[in-house]
Amino acid sequence: VEDSKDAADEDLDGAPKKEKKARKPLRVWLEGENATRAIYLAFGFFAIFFLMVLLQFSTTAICCGDWDGYYHIRWSSLLWENFKHFKWLPEFKWLPLTVLNPKDYADHHFLFHLLQIPFLWFFEAVTAAKAAAVFYGSLAIFSVYWLLYRYKVNYLLLWLLALLTCANPFFYRMSMAKAPPLTIIITVAGIYFLFEKKYALLLPLMFVFVWTYSLFPLLFIAAAIWVSVIAFNERKFEWQPLAYTGGGMILGNLINPYFPNNLSLFSEHFFTKIGGNFDVPVGGEWYPYTGTQLLTHLTIALIAMFIGYVLYRPKNKYLPEKTTFFLIFSTILLIWMFKSKRLAEYFPPFAVLFCAFSWTSFTRSSTPELPEDFRREIEPLLDSEKTTEKGELIEWIRQAVPWALGTILVLLMFYNYVGLDIKQLGIKQEGLITSIKNNQPDDKYVEAMEWARANIPAGERIFNCNWDDFPKLFFLDTTHTYVYGLDPKYLHSKDSELYRLVKDITGGKIDDPAPIIRDKFGATYIFSDATENEDFIAKILESGWADKVYEDGEAYILKIRAVKGDPPEEADVTPDTPEEAQELQDAEKADEANVENSNENANVNLLDEEDDSDLDEEDYPDEEEDEENTNVPATPKPGT
Repeated sequence: VEDSKDAADEDLDGAPKKEKKARKPLRVWLEGENATRAIYLAFGFFAIFFLMVLLQFSTTAICCGDWDGYYHIRWSSLLWENFKHFKWLPEFKWLPLTVLNPKDYADHHFLFHLLQIPFLWFFEAVTAAKAAAVFYGSLAIFSVYWLLYRYKVNYLLLWLLALLTCANPFFYRMSMAKAPPLTIIITVAGIYFLFEKKYALLLPLMFVFVWTYSLFPLLFIAAAIWVSVIAFNERKFEWQPLAYTGGGMILGNLINPYFPNNLSLFSEHFFTKIGGNFDVPVGGEWYPYTGTQLLTHLTIALIAMFIGYVLYRPKNKYLPEKTTFFLIFSTILLIWMFKSKRLAEYFPPFAVLFCAFSWTSFTRSSTPELPEDFRREIEPLLDSEKTTEKGELIEWIRQAVPWALGTILVLLMFYNYVGLDIKQLGIKQEGLITSIKNNQPDDKYVEAMEWARANIPAGERIFNCNWDDFPKLFFLDTTHTYVYGLDPKYLHSKDSELYRLVKDITGGKIDDPAPIIRDKFGATYIFSDATENEDFIAKILESGWADKVYEDGEAYILKIRAVKGDPPEEADVTPDTPEEAQELQDAEKADEANVENSNENANVNLLDEEDDSDLDEEDYPDEEEDEENTNVPATPKPGT
């Protein structure tokens, strides 16, 4: 029975454990399979690192999709500023109306922020964030690849290609200057400790996880899966994984620089994000993929899951433990991903791991293999195997299939990252590199916030119309406070009435919003993206309560007046409906036609006498020039 169980477990870490023996000479090692695999491992590291550098530096901004990376690196710099002067944690005072007010603030990325600090020793903030993102993102992907190497999964380069093509959203999110790469690193380390039965190390690992990111229950789930698999095979309850991960989870929350606020913030995240009841609109990554998006964005990951399911099978009534673990773990992530795009940063690599372990379990013989060096020594003494045509065909297919799959994956990798543009066939697919390159530039809002720092008194509150602008505003200007940011739920949870007011005000539903902004939110300055909140900007200017004190092509800054007055000239910017725009265009054409007719009648005699003369343009100034003179200048104006 024990022999059957050992075969079923397909330890996947190579030959059975042996007693220590003398080291092999370097020459002998270099001739063996282990040297080849080590070269594949090193090649994988450099390939992953090169790809992450290429993606990250495709844009001048901190990659990508949102501004959150700017918040993280600015907060890391503020932590370092305090620490190097032997001060404790700085007060977070920039979102006083939310659950992240100075009294209740908790940093659930605390260790991540500490791990960004060393990069600030060598680079300015933006470059430091980008370098940290490359380093931790590369390490996360490499840790998955290392697990395949550690448990002697064959065709390492093929699995490397599968990892590099598993899903564009995965690499997009791994390029963000955020904490999820550390989540993968810690989770892979925890899985390794489970497989090696080094359970005591799970306690400090979980402690670190709690301080790093709020998804720390993932490691406890992994421990529970492993305990269940062991219980099925060995008919015993192995309590240590649950005890150590549970203990680390408790200690990490209790021995915490933000205790007890960290517990409140975790509850906020858990019930909002895990429950999936978004009564307040949140970031797009928290909403589910459509069926088409799943099939097109995560093709290789889903194919890997399918192959893993097909190849998975117990042996002699025993479960292959490691394969079964990945079966359950990756399936949970897959199901969870149907609720949130956010899981695209976790599911794809574990889908590849499940497929790799399932394939290895399926193809590996249950007969123990002789050690590699021993096989090499006795090979000259063995009779050569007689080959047949059928055997040669099978061997040719066995060698050709990996090459064919590898070629397909290489082509797919270029398609994913570079894209495809064949005009003759009407095919145009933007690659991931181009998508990142088209992100908002690093210098967006720089001039606007320079003006704010120079002209708005320190300590004033700025009414930021969009919550997702906060990280960039915070990065550029820490001398002022803001209304909401990072997550709109933070304002809603603290004061749902204020949140509803923000939505009504910025949505242009309130005709006289300035007194409410001043009295309810304590703000006398308003910041808005130049391409958004048009109805709100038009209404507040028309109300006579505000002046536009700064504008450029990227942002507006408005100042609320002490008393209501006449609307500024530029207030006549109410957006036209499509019908109104068409009517205005028709009227302008009619006016132009009337002007031309009157000009012809007034000058008919002049034209008869001087056929070759032209009307002097200075006598008839162009209407567009008059309009241009009434436009608001694109340069900053002093406040009133």
